[in-house]
Amino acid sequence: MKCLTASSPDCGFCASASNKLLPGACLISDDNVKKTCHGESREWYTRGCPSKFGWLAVVGLALYIIFFSPGMGSVTWIVNSEVYPLRFRGVCGGIAATANWISNLIVAQTFLSLTQAIGTSWTFLTFGVISVVALFFVLVCVPETKGLPIEEIEKMLENRPALHFRF
Repeated sequence: MKCLTASSPDCGFCASASNKLLPGACLISDDNVKKTCHGESREWYTRGCPSKFGWLAVVGLALYIIFFSPGMGSVTWIVNSEVYPLRFRGVCGGIAATANWISNLIVAQTFLSLTQAIGTSWTFLTFGVISVVALFFVLVCVPETKGLPIEEIEKMLENRPALHFRF
């Protein structure tokens, strides 16, 4: 059994005596085993194991934020400022921002439950499929506004049917 798959209260790991980052064997979690482990000056882990590569996750997250924010992170807000008629821009921008934060809330509230119910792989696959469907919708339905003045974009969108495919 691997260390990270044994995150139940019935199982634990007594770290190696030479290095606390090296887990020992997966053991039944009872008081005698814990006392023996602690008696040998070893660490007892029941919720995963420590790693010397934890900093890598923090660096990865920082790099993601650094590269996402000036690029794709701002695209949503730029498109939002262009696609609504001038007289409705404030209200529609507020509705879009609210929808964005509600979507973030849904993802945050369902992620751990989905991970427990269907597993990590299926959870990421589910969110990935939703993202691909959303990307396809944007590619097919969102008009290109590059290089157009705001008044021309407004006229183009006023004469457009409710659901218009670019192709």
